[in-house]
Amino acid sequence: MENLVAVALEEVSKHYGGGSEPVAVLREVSLRVSAGDFVAILGPSGSGKSTLLNLVAGLDSPSAGRVLVGGRDLAYLGDNARSDLRLREIGFVFQSFNLFPTFTAEENVAWPLELLGVPWREARRRAEEALAQVALPPAAARRRPAELSGGEQQRVAIARALVTEPRLLLADEPTGNLDSQTGQTILDLLRRLNEERHLTVVLVTHNALAASHAQRTIELRDGRIVREARGTITIMFSDIVGFSAMTERLGDERVQEILHTHCAIVREQISVHGGFEVKTQGDGFMLAFPSARRALRCAVAIQRATAAYDEHAEAPVRLRIGLHTGEATKEGYDFFGRSVIVAARIGAAARSGEILVSSLVRELTGGAEEFAFDGGRELELKGLSGLQRVFGVEWQGSDPARAWARGNGAAPTPAVDAVRSSVTVLRRPAGRPVPPCAHAGGRTSSRRAGDGTRAAADGASPPRTAIFRRPRLVRIRVPIACSGAASAV
Repeated sequence: MENLVAVALEEVSKHYGGGSEPVAVLREVSLRVSAGDFVAILGPSGSGKSTLLNLVAGLDSPSAGRVLVGGRDLAYLGDNARSDLRLREIGFVFQSFNLFPTFTAEENVAWPLELLGVPWREARRRAEEALAQVALPPAAARRRPAELSGGEQQRVAIARALVTEPRLLLADEPTGNLDSQTGQTILDLLRRLNEERHLTVVLVTHNALAASHAQRTIELRDGRIVREARGTITIMFSDIVGFSAMTERLGDERVQEILHTHCAIVREQISVHGGFEVKTQGDGFMLAFPSARRALRCAVAIQRATAAYDEHAEAPVRLRIGLHTGEATKEGYDFFGRSVIVAARIGAAARSGEILVSSLVRELTGGAEEFAFDGGRELELKGLSGLQRVFGVEWQGSDPARAWARGNGAAPTPAVDAVRSSVTVLRRPAGRPVPPCAHAGGRTSSRRAGDGTRAAADGASPPRTAIFRRPRLVRIRVPIACSGAASAV
């Protein structure tokens, strides 16, 4: 069944000025936004992106073409009907917040409900719920805008847009007046609301990094669509270094025990960090994430969980993880495209125990204090032309991160305080058969976890083989340190 269309523009043009040479702001623009999509309209100043947003909101009318919202042609709606549509079905987030200065945060959120006839007591209750959704501290709800930070004011504006439970959210440069880290937090919040509430989001921005949070990016220049990118995601490849040698040395039974634990750790962290298991075979995983920050948080958590489990083993298991963000084509449960190949090659080039990321992942996550990167190195990745710059990520803690970064010629990035998490580990008695590594739904995939993730290991000297003690079946909880929150806020 096809998705319902939330917004449609059909050969829309917009001209200003009634003289002999009117100024063309939009030129025959056609696009469709499905319900539940997160779409970014990207372009420089004067490209026509704000005009497009005003047309979708019914604040302006096209010179030619049609604009449909929820299947209704706005040309056939009068002023009152358009106002009612904006009040009930469209939420707005502006660059300048547009909060009433004499109202508290709670009152700013509640007033649209009064226009809908909601009693004040009920409006305040719903306003409190909306503010809690955007993680505004309760104490801040009773402050006026002048007493709030820019990030808090934008959270209030988003709560005001959501309190009427609209189907469509229009965001016009919502991070334009915020610093980079606060802007990243607001974009993560929009992405979370899109995922959890299936809210259709149309984001207007001039910033390519902000646009990368969307599922689809439409680039405008001189009033025309010049490029459309779909499916910008972060791909992760992970495998055990020297797995083939380990199998030959230990035999299938012991290796299956190691594999069972490895799969349990990876899948628990995928669930915590909102990832998607694309495919797996043997020790290799291919994972997809909606944002680079979530993917990198998950990679750090996997390495730390594996290291914590190694404390109960006679020899460690070493993982290598590679990440890259880019456009990919999704068909069924699989992803294809150059970005997938790049991520696989980076994973194959990673050293034992290393998290290696592309320069784009580094750029997208560099503003977050929770990650520390080395100075980077240039690699020639198999099958790709030219040298690719990649960066190692420190995952063992803030103090080692500083020393390690200094040793690699990079200024260390301070890490935030780690939060405590845990992973459940099962140890099986000798002789007990161990199920193969399978998908969460019980399916075992015969597909490879991407080209190249195992290629580099074949020629490398294997690390020390992991041999686990084998007592009676016991469930233990191993505390580990996970940098950052489990989900982006």
